[in-house]
Amino acid sequence: MSITITTEHPVTPTPAVGDIFSSPAFRAILAREFRLESVQVFMEAITIPAFRRNPLFGKQTLILGAGFDKTGLITALADNDYAVTIEQLARELATTRVKSLEIRTAQHIPCLTDQSDKVELNVDIQPSVDAIWNKLSTNTRKNIRRPLKQGFTSTIGLNTTLLDEFYQLYRMSLHDIGSLLHPKQFFTDLMMQCPAHMEIFVGYMDGIPVVSSVSFVSQDEVYGAWSGIHTDYKKHNVFLAMLWQMIEYCGASGRKTYNLGRSSEGSNPHQFKLKLANRSHKIYYYQMNIAAPPSSRSSVQDAASWLIRNTPEVVMNGLSRALIHKFY
Repeated sequence: MSITITTEHPVTPTPAVGDIFSSPAFRAILAREFRLESVQVFMEAITIPAFRRNPLFGKQTLILGAGFDKTGLITALADNDYAVTIEQLARELATTRVKSLEIRTAQHIPCLTDQSDKVELNVDIQPSVDAIWNKLSTNTRKNIRRPLKQGFTSTIGLNTTLLDEFYQLYRMSLHDIGSLLHPKQFFTDLMMQCPAHMEIFVGYMDGIPVVSSVSFVSQDEVYGAWSGIHTDYKKHNVFLAMLWQMIEYCGASGRKTYNLGRSSEGSNPHQFKLKLANRSHKIYYYQMNIAAPPSSRSSVQDAASWLIRNTPEVVMNGLSRALIHKFY
């Protein structure tokens, strides 16, 4: 088996993709943001989308699933074949300059140690939005209705005004929790280069933007990627109202799933999303050191070779008789 790693060029014309995670433009934006290189790995009949970290001084790292585990999805690969494919990939990488492999995936690999506590939560729109509503607890339904009775309104679209309102709330939220944020240019690039796969939700109280999210959309799924909430309106349940209206939007637009995104298992965001979610699965994070292939020549053999080249024939004959048995 052989392996080839090639740089992915977003300017090259490509067929239309079904979701944003396969889009070369989206992958290029992510690569720029995280200072990575977007690449495609070809191994026999398998194509693996990946990212490569190329430090100025240090070892190359190949990453499957940078930013989102779905960016490393290996299409047309059965779940049962995933672990075997990763094992083959690690062996083949030993012949390249890549010295470590990072994997973010929904696939469990028994022989590797998971280093993540992330869980992805989903709301499957089945059999209907009404059926989901009826399964919610009485308290959850009451908390959804409360902001609606107080004048909560919302809009979904994609334009610079909505982006400005989203970013104001996003920046406020991340400041409140002390977390790093993406620059506004990152979201502007997404809006300009991936408009068919992106929508912005903004909710208002008294005309003030109070809650917002950026979602990735495909034919079957709405994926909640980033969100923000006004500090002064957290107690008004506007975030819960937004999530419910996104579920309604999924049902009205024929989507099968509203993906609530990842949360650390047991955390407050995880417990909050469980109010609505009806399906969940774990996201695994693995790290592998790529072992260099064993050398076909030992240090003893290399030393003997040097001596043979630099000594008279009589000495060479003696070395051969003394050492030949070591290299069967």
